[in-house]
Amino acid sequence: MKRLKKAGVILACLSLFAGLLAACSSGNEKAAESPAANAANNTDTAADDNPYKDPMEISIAFWDVEAEVAKMDKDPIMQQILKKFNIKIKPVNTTWDDYAQKIQMWAASGQLPDVFAIDAVGTQYQRKWVSQGVVASLPDLTKYPNLAAYFEAPDIKGLAVDGKHYTIPRRMFPSVDWSALDRLVYYRWDLAQKAGITKEPETWDEFKAMLDAIVKADPEGKKITGLTASQVKMIGGLFWLYGNPVATSDGSGADFKWIKEDGKFIPAVFSKNALPAIQNMKDMYDHNLIDPDIALTSPDTAYDKFASGKAAAMIAGGGFMNLDQHIYTKRWANSNPNVNILDSVKVLKPLVGPDGERSHAIFKTYWSESYFSGKIDPKKLDRILALYDYVLSPEGKALLTYGIEGVDYKVEGDKKVILDNRPRIEKYPAIGFLKDLVAYETASNYDMNSPIISNEEIRQEAVNYIDWIMNNTKIPDYDIRLTYMSTPAKDKFTVFDHDDLLNIMLSKDSAEQSWKKVVDGYKAKGLDKMIEEVNAKAKEEGIE
Repeated sequence: MKRLKKAGVILACLSLFAGLLAACSSGNEKAAESPAANAANNTDTAADDNPYKDPMEISIAFWDVEAEVAKMDKDPIMQQILKKFNIKIKPVNTTWDDYAQKIQMWAASGQLPDVFAIDAVGTQYQRKWVSQGVVASLPDLTKYPNLAAYFEAPDIKGLAVDGKHYTIPRRMFPSVDWSALDRLVYYRWDLAQKAGITKEPETWDEFKAMLDAIVKADPEGKKITGLTASQVKMIGGLFWLYGNPVATSDGSGADFKWIKEDGKFIPAVFSKNALPAIQNMKDMYDHNLIDPDIALTSPDTAYDKFASGKAAAMIAGGGFMNLDQHIYTKRWANSNPNVNILDSVKVLKPLVGPDGERSHAIFKTYWSESYFSGKIDPKKLDRILALYDYVLSPEGKALLTYGIEGVDYKVEGDKKVILDNRPRIEKYPAIGFLKDLVAYETASNYDMNSPIISNEEIRQEAVNYIDWIMNNTKIPDYDIRLTYMSTPAKDKFTVFDHDDLLNIMLSKDSAEQSWKKVVDGYKAKGLDKMIEEVNAKAKEEGIE
């Protein structure tokens, strides 16, 4: 089986931003000045050859960007980078609840910001944006070598339309194996033990028995609920794992994957294995093993419930970084003073399914994308791409991950030794936004040398977990080309399986009755026609 390989591609070291990471020469205050500051000071010369001499305001629509911009004044690294590129960020706020609707409205009315984030690959509206010039195409990337190298990843390179790229995907993982991190289930092992559970769950029956014991015992008298979720979109990432893992999706509606069943390709969500998975979920809800208020959940609500002992388990994205940041750093000590979090909280390993396999959620190596308004000035696009190129460069990655050399870390041989153990999010509260704006490259954080997961014990658990995943789980067969394939019916077709699962969960009808209604609804929208078209085109293209 595969062993864990430390992630991260070491790109060629380029001189464009070398001054930004110049080594500090001594331990005195002046010598320990931020390399970012040194680079930024170069912009003060306003030389004629400075490509960033003209100030520029860039409007950005990103999740909760107003809150992120408010942190920038307190972040010295962010301030120096903004100064270097001579830019000011104008926030255009979106939330997890409204981002898709807002962006589609802005696109229709010609009011898109310069940069916006959305998960739109494969959707009908994304295709219209490209064909109608609503979004800008990227220029030749030779000028941005780190960005050009980024586009060599197969599933990113394959997004070109007639040889041109119209988006920069936010790459997360080096391979789909790492998708296991994007739908973690945390559970309260301390409360399970108080309820009489002595063995960590490995099967679905054991997991359900644990939740049942915790809810019935309510060890702390808090009217504890069962499983909650940071977002409703997360639920399919767990419940489809009961025998139908290829059905897991990112919530965009267009990333549904295909499998061959009974001699033809069908979307995995409509497999004959779907109903058993749905029945399992429905049984859990009907037996009070799922938070009855899960339809109303939000990230903060779910994290609060879990940390305070009012939820026995929760599904969350963001891997161990979110466990470290949202549970340990922000909440744990307040609710559980002087208690080691890892004595109380465990991360569920993928459970043995009805097929005898341990499967995890399966996504692309990226999630969501940056797009640029079709009205954007080429000079502004150039400035933005230069910023993106920097964030992807070795220098940018080091600065935004480890902080300032000589202050936050030092280099010894091929290792970075941490000098300041304070969580980077506390010291530099906005650098995470800048990293996430460009790419969610999180694999490099699963390394004991990385300070991103601030709690070293959690960091070790994270490294152990992904190593375990590589050795003990199976990725079923599917062909990503069918997800990307375009046919007339498929281009108009979306599958919001999380909405379907939620409606079935809450319905008073049986799982079988509810699922039949869902399937009939999709048939009315052209499911059979889409399947026919995809199979015909797959045959033409030699996909078997």
